[in-house]
Amino acid sequence: MFETNGMRALTLAACLFAGAAAGSEFKGNEGKVILSMCQGADKVKALSVMCHSYLNGYMDATRHYSKEGRMPFCLGDGDKEKAPAAIVEWLNTHAEAKSQPAGAVVLKALSERFPCKGGK
Repeated sequence: MFETNGMRALTLAACLFAGAAAGSEFKGNEGKVILSMCQGADKVKALSVMCHSYLNGYMDATRHYSKEGRMPFCLGDGDKEKAPAAIVEWLNTHAEAKSQPAGAVVLKALSERFPCKGGK
């Protein structure tokens, strides 16, 4: 049964990313792609790896490009593991964000769910 779910997840992921890259110019993913990856992360290992990898890359890039080391969100102990569920919950309450650029969606979701205290 896991094999079937795993194959479905891989097929879904391939379709999502192939569709996004099919145009002559890559415009980036939308929030619905992040939702598709992260909402199944707790059940399907392939989706978990994809979701966490996307978020890790996003967080690394945000840290690298942040001005004076100021992050727009702050993750404490254990928060990195909670981030996928927090993003899914945020997207489910902000349906309009599903068609917005994925980077903007992740920024808004993490900033609201994991705000910095004291201007970190």
